[in-house]
Amino acid sequence: MTYRGSQDIPRYITGTIALVIALFFIRQQSADSIVLAASSFLFLICISDTLFSKIPNLFNLALLLFAFGYHYHQSGLAGISLAFFGLLAGLALFLLPFIMGGMGAGDVKALAALGALLGPSTILQVFIYTGLCGGVMGLLQCIFVPQLRRNCISWIRNLRAGLLPTRSEVERSGQTLRFPYAAAIAFGYYAYISWGGLLKLLEV
Repeated sequence: MTYRGSQDIPRYITGTIALVIALFFIRQQSADSIVLAASSFLFLICISDTLFSKIPNLFNLALLLFAFGYHYHQSGLAGISLAFFGLLAGLALFLLPFIMGGMGAGDVKALAALGALLGPSTILQVFIYTGLCGGVMGLLQCIFVPQLRRNCISWIRNLRAGLLPTRSEVERSGQTLRFPYAAAIAFGYYAYISWGGLLKLLEV
C-alpha cells in the first residue's frame, strides 16, 4: 500500500463515523435548535474535510450568523454577549495549535463558529473532549502510516535528549500528514452532549 493510500484510511474511517453520528443526532434531536444547527454544521464540515481536506468559510460564516441571530432572538443583548465570548473562546483554544502548525485555519474558524453557538463554558468542555478524541485519532493514524510512527519515535528521542525536534523526513520530502480535525471536533461535541462536561465528571 502506498504512503498516500495508507494515510487516507484513518481519514475515511473517522470521517464516516462522524457523519453517521451527526445524522443520528439530526434525526433524533431535531426539536433542539442548538443540536440541530451544530449537527448540520458538523455533518457538512466532516464531508468537506474528509473528501477535500478543507473546511469552507461559507459553512463557518453560516453557523456564525445563525448563532448570533439565535441568541439575540432568545436573550437579546445578553445572547449577543454569549455568542461573542463563545466565539472568542473557540478562537483562542485552537489558536496556539494553529500557530505551531498542528492544524489548519479552517479548524480554528470551525471551533470559533461552534463556540458562538454553544457559549464559552460549553466550548471549553467540547475542546477537552476534542483533544482526547484527537489523540485517539492520532494513534489510529500511526497504525496506518509507518512514517508517522517513526517520526513520533524520533521526536520522543530528541526530547529525551534535550534537543528540539527537527522537521521530519515527510515534511522534507514535500509530503504532508493530513489530520482531519473536523471529525475530532464532531466526536468532542457528541461526547459532551452524551456524557456531560468532563470537568464535572472528574469532580465526582
